Amino acid sequence: MLTKTLQFTAEQIKEKLLQVQTGADFPVLAMNLKKIGVTYYETKMEDCRTAYHGENGYELFTGPNYDPIVVADWVNIEQLKSDISNHQQGKSDYFEISRQSAENGIEKWAVCLITMTCSYIDKRGNKVWVEHIPDVSAQKLLFTLEDIKEAHGKVKSGVDFPAYIREIKQLGVTGYNSYVADGHIDYFGDDNLQVTLPPKYDPLPVADEGDIEAFKSDLQAHQQGKTSFLEFCRDCAKSGIERWSISMNKMTCTYYDKTGNTVLVEIIPG
Repeated sequence: MLTKTLQFTAEQIKEKLLQVQTGADFPVLAMNLKKIGVTYYETKMEDCRTAYHGENGYELFTGPNYDPIVVADWVNIEQLKSDISNHQQGKSDYFEISRQSAENGIEKWAVCLITMTCSYIDKRGNKVWVEHIPDVSAQKLLFTLEDIKEAHGKVKSGVDFPAYIREIKQLGVTGYNSYVADGHIDYFGDDNLQVTLPPKYDPLPVADEGDIEAFKSDLQAHQQGKTSFLEFCRDCAKSGIERWSISMNKMTCTYYDKTGNTVLVEIIPG
């Protein structure tokens, strides 16, 4: 299995931003952006142009989102802190805090989702203030069927599998069972959370007798991108594979036959 870079899209960014009304929503926004692969971004106060950065040098540029506003030459740090505090309490919207930041001499803010910090930077490139973004990862992540469908829809072949696993793990999935007979998948999370992706195709008869060598060959072809998800499921059925189970803790994929015996265990790339 090959490792693949998570490449977020402008539509994904837009979807996450639409959930933000005030600064009270910012910690969750930061976590949601981190989930889709954003590692760092910078937003210009002048017109809200934003540069989003991801793994392996991936970049995405958006904006502008409003008419240009003037950034003051000098920083008023105390007023900035007061305005930010009000924003974090839900007393101002996104445009208001952008305008206030500009009036207080902030040219841009830079958010690092690795260190979980937000830096306020003036026109000279100086970091005038650095805030720590509150950690919301300790909260239980309650993924939805729509979250799962979005992630699963990106899987075209086995080449996409490692990136898919990383994405759903960030959503809070702790493991899942995928059933070959009809393609339905049961996803599990904390506190007995279970979400089921419904059947994806007409029922397939699963062979009673397994063919491990044929299965290994078909699995290798799928991991090389030579077969689609449906084609792989058909191959599994012919070889007697009844289901596979993913463990996020162990990062393993285990394949079982109709009697519940383990046929193969693979390590998923981290």
